[in-house]
Amino acid sequence: MVVRVSWHRRRALVYPIQPPPKTAILVPWFRSSGVLRVFRDGWTEEAAAFAPRAIAGTLAQLDALTGMRIPSLSHAVIVLTHPGEPRLTESDHNRFWFAFRVPVFEQIIGERGELLAAECEAHGGLHIESENPPLGEMKIDDSPCGCGRKTPRLVPADSRELLRSVAVYAR
Repeated sequence: MVVRVSWHRRRALVYPIQPPPKTAILVPWFRSSGVLRVFRDGWTEEAAAFAPRAIAGTLAQLDALTGMRIPSLSHAVIVLTHPGEPRLTESDHNRFWFAFRVPVFEQIIGERGELLAAECEAHGGLHIESENPPLGEMKIDDSPCGCGRKTPRLVPADSRELLRSVAVYAR
């Protein structure tokens, strides 16, 4: 069942590192706020003219942009998913890093635009931001995070996958 949420109830994207730069958001799940601008039709000439420093979109949207040169991009790429959708893989992280040359973050967003879990700059899992975390094939890690936050994180159930993911950023 799809729940329709009126535009005024949608939330602004939570940028992973403060302060947020000029960011093009390619999904209609959020509202524009300050330097965070929603482009409901995805990457368009209008989005390109906005000259974003960061881009947030679905895995498919960002995958489609990997062949484009986006000269203004200098801060981050944020992959947005809903619970139950495919998660970002090590291969995806690598592909986006090589295509965009900026850090890659993942966020899981609920149906009403609420942040459920988000990757921090330490890239050691997704910090749980909700009372009902979208576990899927993930487990909860209560150990301290390299970013300094003490909130539990969702990490791959296979700890070898987490080590491979963190190694991508240690290069």
